[in-house]
Amino acid sequence: MRLAPVDLAIIAIYFLAVLGIGFYLKRFAKTGEDFFLAGREMTAWVAGLAFVSANLGSLELLGWAGSSYQYGILAAHWYWIGAIPAMVFLGIVMMPFYYISKTHSVPGYLQLRYGSAASALSAVTFAIMTVLMSGVNMYAMAVVMKVVLGWNINFSIWVSSVTVGCMLPRAASFLPSSTKSCNFS
Repeated sequence: MRLAPVDLAIIAIYFLAVLGIGFYLKRFAKTGEDFFLAGREMTAWVAGLAFVSANLGSLELLGWAGSSYQYGILAAHWYWIGAIPAMVFLGIVMMPFYYISKTHSVPGYLQLRYGSAASALSAVTFAIMTVLMSGVNMYAMAVVMKVVLGWNINFSIWVSSVTVGCMLPRAASFLPSSTKSCNFS
């Protein structure tokens, strides 16, 4: 399966549009609160959509489709019965706690509520999980590039690694100093 030139043009235009919007809007994000919380001026429905979209990555799109194909629709019930109610609970019950406490992350909230030991434990376990999941996500991204663009899998892995590596320093520059030292989020 190969993409036609028009398909590649659409993909290129999409990426250029996303990058253009990002570079245009970066001038409005001066602090970590601006970047993570939109300056606390985001409406509830936009925050909810952002929360749900942040939880729908390549693993969900590829993984659940593959599991449903392999095992039947029963595989998708875990997501419908478990993950969606959990996201709704977090959005309705927990997000107000984060907003009221003016924190950016779970470790930040745990530090306010239980102290720095609980925050450090949460941050370390989250960092380990993030490192392990990053490899899986970059491999999934490489598989998509291999299938869609026809690239060699090794080249696709390098492209996905360099892409993530280029984004990390910019994202880290927005982290508050307390987050950089302990929270990893």
